[in-house]
Amino acid sequence: MKRKKIILNALILTLTTMSLGFIGMVFRVYLSNNIGAEGMGLFQIIMSINSMTCTLAISGVRVTITRLVAEELGKGNTHKIRGIMKKGLIYCLFFSIISALILFRSAEYISVAWIKDTRAIIPLKILSCSLPFVSISACFSGYFYGTRKVVRSVIADILESVTMMMIIVYALGFFLPKGLEYTCSLVTVGMSVGVIVSAFFCYVMYIFEKKHCTNSLNTNNYNFKLTKFASIAFPIACSAYIQTSLKTVEDILIPNALRRFGSSSSSSLSIFGMVKGMVLPILVFPSIFLASFSTLIIPEIAEANALNKNKLVNYIISKVLKFTLLIAIFATGIFMIFSKELGIAIYKSEQVGLMMRILAPLIPLMYLDRVVDGSLNALNKQMSTLKFNLIDMVTRILMILFLIPKFGVKGFIIVIFASTIINSSLSINKLLKVTRLDFEIIDWVINPILCVTISSFAVKHAFLFLGLNTLLVPMILTVCICYFVLLMVFRCIKKRDIMWFVDGFKQDVKIVDFNDINIYKQF
Repeated sequence: MKRKKIILNALILTLTTMSLGFIGMVFRVYLSNNIGAEGMGLFQIIMSINSMTCTLAISGVRVTITRLVAEELGKGNTHKIRGIMKKGLIYCLFFSIISALILFRSAEYISVAWIKDTRAIIPLKILSCSLPFVSISACFSGYFYGTRKVVRSVIADILESVTMMMIIVYALGFFLPKGLEYTCSLVTVGMSVGVIVSAFFCYVMYIFEKKHCTNSLNTNNYNFKLTKFASIAFPIACSAYIQTSLKTVEDILIPNALRRFGSSSSSSLSIFGMVKGMVLPILVFPSIFLASFSTLIIPEIAEANALNKNKLVNYIISKVLKFTLLIAIFATGIFMIFSKELGIAIYKSEQVGLMMRILAPLIPLMYLDRVVDGSLNALNKQMSTLKFNLIDMVTRILMILFLIPKFGVKGFIIVIFASTIINSSLSINKLLKVTRLDFEIIDWVINPILCVTISSFAVKHAFLFLGLNTLLVPMILTVCICYFVLLMVFRCIKKRDIMWFVDGFKQDVKIVDFNDINIYKQF
């Protein structure tokens, strides 16, 4: 019943991620409406610094533990898992304590020299105290995903988000009149307490899990070598360092580059906050449907790859790529055709809607990049993702330094387009070479574009004709239904795709033959 477990885990994680993502988006809109575009710009830069230090604190431990635990479970070496966890905790505590000390001691320098805003000092110091808990939580989360017990990790995420939002919403009215420094400090306190609650919950769940395993497995603890753990984690960590460092450097350089173009400090933060803090989070919001699959495919691909089941690996990846593109192309159509309505409905701004329409064509590459990087890491190709991210970092920084001071907002948009295309193209090309998959451009790209175009225009004009064009949510839901129907008409979604899902809940079922390859046992 392994396929049933995968599907159930995917459904649980998808529904939870979707709910948390929606709540998070509403909360971000609530926050932006209270602190404005300038406040969101400052908050976004603080979060970029936090993201960089969190990456150093985690240092690839989550993906590494997920992969190693899944591999050893696949081989039946359950006695090695406790050794993996011990080395993982030592590894993550080492990096998290270092990152916490660095951030705390350098908060003032970062705020004055990099951000050029002293209001970021206290929030950064508050965030530094949460870094060891971020790392511990990531370590246990990797274990839960590797053992396919995602509910525990899901509950931890819910506790973290609920705790954070309760604290912020309760106290925001008191701190808001005091200024952005106090408001951002409140947000970071809420985030830190949420992380601590999540880490404590994960630890308690692991203790129960550990007792169960000790009772059920009469085996000696396997002394898993820290050097082996680090040899896998460090390339993944370096790739993450580059990605987050790039994002942080970019978030610091862009407002400065806009100032060099001639914008005021307040205007530069407002432009930056609109694009990075308002537009892009909305564009990536539909990818929450993919978050579960991009997380769950890592142990599945890693286990199949460790057992040399190449056909199974290709089958899983092809399904994920197809599913990703179907959702991404739908999101692209929605944001391009309903951009004005969405901008006004969410942020009461046509300018935000216009920016959504401009950046919407990048959505398929943004979504693909996430699942492709996860697949490459699972296939032990983490050095490739490291190389691609390094190329992306150098290219993007050079473009920021030369294009934005010359072209302003237009240069900012060019940077986003060029960087997204370069990074995702390199990763996708590498995955296709490694797996030798055939990229089915007709069924995965062209036909879905036709489906979303037809359904979006037809529904929009039908609602306009009926005088119901103000009902945005019903319009989008109707487009979704029409899009799904057209996908079946164009045979982008076939009967065997639906039956694969349905058969997952039946016993003793084998995977349906896929494009005339040999049938192999269900996973």
